[in-house]
Amino acid sequence: MDAPTDYLSSHAVAKLINASPSAVLNWIDNGLLAAYRTPGGHRRVERGALIRFLRDHDMPVPLSLAGVARLLIIDDDTTFLRNAKRLIKRHAPKLTVETAESSMDALLKIGLFRPDAVLVDAYMPGVNGVDLCKRLQASPETKSIMIVALSGRLTRQLEASFADAGAMAVLSKPLDTHLLLETLGLASAVATA
Repeated sequence: MDAPTDYLSSHAVAKLINASPSAVLNWIDNGLLAAYRTPGGHRRVERGALIRFLRDHDMPVPLSLAGVARLLIIDDDTTFLRNAKRLIKRHAPKLTVETAESSMDALLKIGLFRPDAVLVDAYMPGVNGVDLCKRLQASPETKSIMIVALSGRLTRQLEASFADAGAMAVLSKPLDTHLLLETLGLASAVATA
């Protein structure tokens, strides 16, 4: 299934998340799911609003909905950044990849680059990866960004901390590019590259 357009009808939303159309209309009418009305009276839901609604209500986000076109890699190791970007672009050439060398640099780039997903290292000077995840999840503007954490010193406690902070997955270093792309729902990009 291709990624949906930026605006979806209430019936398209229902089909996409396996809900009844009346449930979707009730969510819209009760102000739970942001939507607008077309001049013809039909309701339209913006893709980002639907993703936020699903995450806010602990409902699964279909991979076809959370399509990833832009990825920001955040790590204080410039060699890792350069190599990871090169490997990811080799396996997913249509993916736009940017890098940030710190959490502060990342916050600036997130505002400009508007990534669909971030790959964030756990241990960085200043604001660490867990705290960065918490900041992204706390803001309505960045809450829909898919977060994948990464660490060379992965422990169960660190995995739990990232899960509590809103990360959808935690991977270990060295980076398994195929696993990352599969996690982001880009397995087909790997197969065709």
